[in-house]
Amino acid sequence: MKKFLLFPLLLVLCFGSRAEEPDGYYNKALYKSRYELKESLYLIIKTHKQREYSDLWDDYGETDTDQDGYIIDMYNDCNFVFKDNQCGSGSSGNAQNQCVCYNREHSVPKSWFNNQYPMYTDLFHLYPVSGYINSRRSNYPFGEVGDVTFTSTSGSKLGKSDFPGYTGTVFEPVDEYKGDFARTYFYMATCYHNNVSTWNSDMFAKNNLDVFTDWAKELLLKWHRQDPVSEKETKRNDAVYGIQGNRNPYIDHPELVEKIWGDDTEPFGGEEPGDTTSVETRFWGLCDLHINGRYVEVLYRGGSFDSAEIIDISGKRLCLASVRQDRFGYRLPAAGVYILRLCVGKKAYSKKIAVR
Repeated sequence: MKKFLLFPLLLVLCFGSRAEEPDGYYNKALYKSRYELKESLYLIIKTHKQREYSDLWDDYGETDTDQDGYIIDMYNDCNFVFKDNQCGSGSSGNAQNQCVCYNREHSVPKSWFNNQYPMYTDLFHLYPVSGYINSRRSNYPFGEVGDVTFTSTSGSKLGKSDFPGYTGTVFEPVDEYKGDFARTYFYMATCYHNNVSTWNSDMFAKNNLDVFTDWAKELLLKWHRQDPVSEKETKRNDAVYGIQGNRNPYIDHPELVEKIWGDDTEPFGGEEPGDTTSVETRFWGLCDLHINGRYVEVLYRGGSFDSAEIIDISGKRLCLASVRQDRFGYRLPAAGVYILRLCVGKKAYSKKIAVR
């Protein structure tokens, strides 16, 4: 298991000279929670270089090959040699010989999003796996198998689901990579926030908020929790970033999964503002927040608000501005956590802010 070194606001991963998370990469997601956090992550990672399908064969040399030149097969653990054993026009094997060649597997099946780009070639969910097991998985959802109809030589299974809430046919990868696939799905739900509601699968709920059906969300959370981020996963994240130009935030900051889909209601980075002296962010979709040192300024883009107030963590009101305006500024007396509240007509909006 990889050890994380947590510093204020940033997760620093040290594995030599690689394409690591840049300073400030996730700053626009700071102090947000739940679906506001998910949307801010979408805005950070959505723009990336679109690959050609044929490019993936070469990309796997950087993303999914071990130090001995073998492909890391997450479905069947075959000893495929990079390039030499990629699938071509011939047979990809059979039940007795499952390690003939490796193929490009859409872990989120391409039929679910109607073969559309850039999902079709997004490296974050395209893994090199046994061509035969790839064909057996087909476009079945991931799940946990009760009644097994097929088992790969490494233990991946196909069969009827026994996970609460779903009884259809599912494919279950080995335990070692269940967390990897869960974080892949959380990435896809975020990177394609703008069109995931159109995807057709028993795992997706046709919305861009919770995204997943109840049973699928609980399954993915379970896998994420039971199989933490590994060094293999962080190295792959860095490699894909070097190729595509975007990252999987749920590998860099696994706690983001809980903050969006789990039970953690604390904003991302909300408890510790860290070393940043200037923070800019947007909240409620209507307000621009700028913090410089202890000075807080808010621009309301919905017109004019009726009043603005700041309350400290004990509940004491520090200031109240009741002049109708679209901009509010105030210098906080000390480091700490505060509540900003804006009133617009009969509605009141609150936002937690933190300064050091």
